[in-house]
Amino acid sequence: MTPRQLPPVSGRFVKGRSGNPLGRPPRNLCERDIVLLVAKFLETLAKAYCNQSRSVEKIRQIKDILS
Repeated sequence: MTPRQLPPVSGRFVKGRSGNPLGRPPRNLCERDIVLLVAKFLETLAKAYCNQSRSVEKIRQIKDILS
């Protein structure tokens, strides 16, 4: 078995720098995600209108979903 070779100096990691400096790329919403979000919003809105005693709580949930 041959010994493992070191990568070239130009391709090595920089000392003292960890992780991905640019971070995770932003996630693009596709049509399916938007449709699911609207469906969840409408379902919560319908529950709020059907059950007036808990409407304030449901409206807060709707605000959480949209933000």
